[in-house]
Amino acid sequence: MNRLVSIIIVNYNGAEFIEECIESVMHQTYKEWEIVMLDNNSKDDSVQLIKKYPFVKLIESKENLGFAKGNNEAIKCANGEYIALLNNDARADSDWLGNLVTVLEENQDLGSCGCKIISHYDPDVMDSAGLLVNVSGMSRGRGRNENILKYNHSESILIPSGCAAIYRKSALDEVGLFDEDFFCYCEDTDLGFRLQIAGWKCFYVSEAIVHHRYSASAGKYSLFKTYLVERNHYWFVIKNYPTSLLLMNPIYTLRLYLYQLVNMYKEKGATNELMNNSSKKDLFLTLFKAHKDVWGKFLVMMRKRSEINKLKKVDNKQIKEWIKQYNISFSDLFKS
Repeated sequence: MNRLVSIIIVNYNGAEFIEECIESVMHQTYKEWEIVMLDNNSKDDSVQLIKKYPFVKLIESKENLGFAKGNNEAIKCANGEYIALLNNDARADSDWLGNLVTVLEENQDLGSCGCKIISHYDPDVMDSAGLLVNVSGMSRGRGRNENILKYNHSESILIPSGCAAIYRKSALDEVGLFDEDFFCYCEDTDLGFRLQIAGWKCFYVSEAIVHHRYSASAGKYSLFKTYLVERNHYWFVIKNYPTSLLLMNPIYTLRLYLYQLVNMYKEKGATNELMNNSSKKDLFLTLFKAHKDVWGKFLVMMRKRSEINKLKKVDNKQIKEWIKQYNISFSDLFKS
């Protein structure tokens, strides 16, 4: 087991935690790795800190490319047969990489693997064990804020979280990399779903453990994040969902908004916390801009849908079964 793994890290203003991230890779029991890091024009001391580690292949972008394009540019400079992603605000346990590689080596039908991602702030609480998808196209970390003991069992999942995951390079060569139009958020959902549509399976490796500071870079409840998630989840649906579910999306969207309004009225959940940090006018303008941009690139996304269908190795019945099996309810979607 000596295949090279390229560990891809995208950094933006991560001076507070980037050294911890790099050093967690240095202490991996699996030694066949390289780090390719792209810095998204950080304004803090990140780059100076990264340069303390001469083995890191550092790409300094002159602008913020976002998570999607940032990862893509780094992957293009990678030499590994496997591509591992690790957030700059995460640290990996020493056996993280070895456990992931072992599973990929033993299962050639796997295109990716997800990790047991634990909250940095509470070691008994999960961040995610892969992603769950709502029929509306929204996604959320599987197991978020639940006890870690519930996720000690390795099993098949639908999509790995882009916070920490490993991909077979040949699978990425087949389906393509992250959709750069997304900038950040939902791009890992989109890529993971495309891999499944092309016939590549995904597996959750409970022994591959990472500790993560959730939303340390972009903020947990921000209008910036709201805009991107709102816009990108529609693009994800347009590109990947069966036609029947695509046509039903306006109804699911209405249900989505109703749940959010109820949560706001009851003063609970993620939507209420967002409202506590912004005005109703700002939220309305954010949602308006997101919907405007969805339709602005509707034809672009339809062309991408056509390309995805050319690689399709499963029928629509199977896709609907995935959404049913790996579903997250509207109420769970908006938990804090």
